[in-house]
Amino acid sequence: MHRAPEGNEIIIGADLGGTKLLLLCGAHSRRFGTGPGYTPEDFATQLRAFIEDVNLRPVRIGIAVPGLVARDGEIVSCDVLPCLTGWRPETSLKALGCQITVINDVKAALLEEMQDVSNDFTGGVIMAGTAIGAAFMTQGRELRGVNGWAGELGYLPLHTDGSVKRLDEVAGGGAMATQMGLSGEALAQLANDNDALAMATVKAGGEALGIGMASVINLLNPSRLAVGGGALKLKGYWEAALRTAQAHAIPPLWDACSVTRVKSGHFVAALGSIRAAQRDAA
Repeated sequence: MHRAPEGNEIIIGADLGGTKLLLLCGAHSRRFGTGPGYTPEDFATQLRAFIEDVNLRPVRIGIAVPGLVARDGEIVSCDVLPCLTGWRPETSLKALGCQITVINDVKAALLEEMQDVSNDFTGGVIMAGTAIGAAFMTQGRELRGVNGWAGELGYLPLHTDGSVKRLDEVAGGGAMATQMGLSGEALAQLANDNDALAMATVKAGGEALGIGMASVINLLNPSRLAVGGGALKLKGYWEAALRTAQAHAIPPLWDACSVTRVKSGHFVAALGSIRAAQRDAA
């Protein structure tokens, strides 16, 4: 069961990721496939199909995307869906007559997951999907950075196998599947079947994520980290991440931090995009 934010307006939330588009409005949800060649035209087609199928008249649409979003809503960079770079949804979807809000997907998850925190809260959200992203709050306020793009945890450099790689390239679901020449679904199946190579790949990915989690804990001294994303469904991944994070975090900082999975599960970014649309309307 998913819970939509309060309000009488019809608002659609969209969680656009490297392998899927999740559309959400109240009790209605639809899932579509995406991929590296996914285009803004694909999104518009799927969105209109959802609107027509459910017979909606939305006032606002929130779109969570896995990339850097400029203040004017333009997608400046999107590694996992490169055809979205340069896209301005507000312009291309103008014919729908809705207010369009675009937000980074992990920042959307942060809005949903940390909606009721105190004014002195320090913590954040880490999402491990096709790639790795993060968003943080310090003293009750979002940590934005000078360009508003703070939280690119996936670009954390790691020294592995004799070279420096990004965390994305080791812990991301897309990278793990590519390493084995498989689809994400095939990798998950092999891991579930206890295939030795698949399990080793997933374990290495989870351990790399744990290094990233420990780095965050050591840098920010948060009271809470919530972790989500499709990679957590891979057998052994989450457990490896937790073990490694605890092993490399400073013990008093680890003890002060609650590390859990996101409460809203795979709906977290879509729900957060709805909150972002409501916030823009206020």
